Amino acid sequence: METLLQLARWGLLGRSLSLVQTARSLHCGVASWIHVKLPPEPKEVDRWTEKRALFGVSFLCPAPFTPLGILGDFQVHPKDLIIGPSWLRGWRGNELQRCIRKKQIVGHRMFDQDYKNLNKRIRFLYRRFNRTGKHR
Repeated sequence: METLLQLARWGLLGRSLSLVQTARSLHCGVASWIHVKLPPEPKEVDRWTEKRALFGVSFLCPAPFTPLGILGDFQVHPKDLIIGPSWLRGWRGNELQRCIRKKQIVGHRMFDQDYKNLNKRIRFLYRRFNRTGKHR
């Protein structure tokens, strides 16, 4: 049986031998080009810091109503304790609905420039919601 080199000389292998030799010459004597990053060392985390231990506890509620159901005798609804603008308390909706609600509730008390800007925003959002969106 003839060797691989003789078959290549006679042209029976075509280009396959030259590709093997080329690939071989590229990797001979060259250190690995691939840089592998090691995962970071795990950090020591104190799971019982004050911030983590009191996560989710609201300090904005008055003292007698902190646990509303148990100590508050179920008379106060949590939405009644929300501090914020009157047109947003206990209400959900998108920006257009929020602007329309603001205009209805406090529009008569707004400064002239703020009222004009609110109307511009309502017009823009109305056009945008009518041209695009899931509701079309």
